Amino acid sequence: MKGSFAFGVAALTASAVSVALLVALASANIAHAQFTSARAAPFLVISMTPVHPEPNDLVRLTVHSPLLDISNNNIVWNAGGKVIAQGIGTDSADITAGALGSRTDVTVQATALDGSALSATVQVVPTKIDLLFDSDSYVPPFYRGRALPSTGTSIFLEARPHFLRPDGSSLTDADIAYTWRRNGQVLASVSGRGKSRVAIPSPVLYSTDEISVEAISDDESFSGKASETIAAADPFVYLYEDSPLYGVLYNNALGASAQINESETTLSAIPYFASVRSPADPLFRYAWRVNGTPVNADSTAPNELTLSGDPQNYEARIELALTHARNLFLDAHGEWNITLSTSFLGDVFRSPFQQ
Repeated sequence: MKGSFAFGVAALTASAVSVALLVALASANIAHAQFTSARAAPFLVISMTPVHPEPNDLVRLTVHSPLLDISNNNIVWNAGGKVIAQGIGTDSADITAGALGSRTDVTVQATALDGSALSATVQVVPTKIDLLFDSDSYVPPFYRGRALPSTGTSIFLEARPHFLRPDGSSLTDADIAYTWRRNGQVLASVSGRGKSRVAIPSPVLYSTDEISVEAISDDESFSGKASETIAAADPFVYLYEDSPLYGVLYNNALGASAQINESETTLSAIPYFASVRSPADPLFRYAWRVNGTPVNADSTAPNELTLSGDPQNYEARIELALTHARNLFLDAHGEWNITLSTSFLGDVFRSPFQQ
């Protein structure tokens, strides 16, 4: 989630008549260069760390020449019209990036003992990219968290670049090219101009992927990068009471041991992060056991189980194994000790949604 920059370099000053020569440099860290010299001149290259600074980042600038030894040169760094560092062999300087929409011109000049000088300029343009993601895995209604990806699901990612011009206006997706990568490998099928939103397969079971996106404006004056480390979630199952009056009480998952003040109740098993559309998906396989005895799942609502027993006190050990007909990686288990009792009704007028 970093910013952008462009490099410019100028040649060795000379008293001879100068001839302009535009040279494109084939380096990822150098946009383009302009030489002014009557002969092939040496030049300076400025590198930046971090490569994509965010607002208020501390930025280290380093200069070198691929053709000359400048370690004995007097090097002067200038940012925004002020000298920020100077001295013999001072090949680096630090600045603080400004706010979004700001630009800072940094110039470095290296002067040799014979008075000849090299100069180069870099423009620090802070940017920021927010990288958002979720999945099409199942989560119940009112769930406040993110739907996490699991094996067999898809990840939906969206890059939101904050590329601000000095006048405060923002670049649109149509002006930006996006390069998406998984573990460093370019995802060519989902990369390209305007492709800020993508869908890709989730990581395989027990694995973790690093998903990154790099965004560059058409004129290369803005660029940024963001990444997220995404692990494959292991689906699990919770058990809820299905009230005849209120429906499934999603606000109150039953713990390992729970007491329900009824002589009969219906329990609903709700999977989290599974590769299905609903708990009653026909591809799900529910294997219920009550007090060690297998119970056939209901054909219309296989995720529900109705318990009834002694009106005074009934205890049941519920076991559930949840699998998927096609996704062999989905295997969730749960165990609960449920007590039904009408000996203590409590406040029968109290809403189950009250805390």
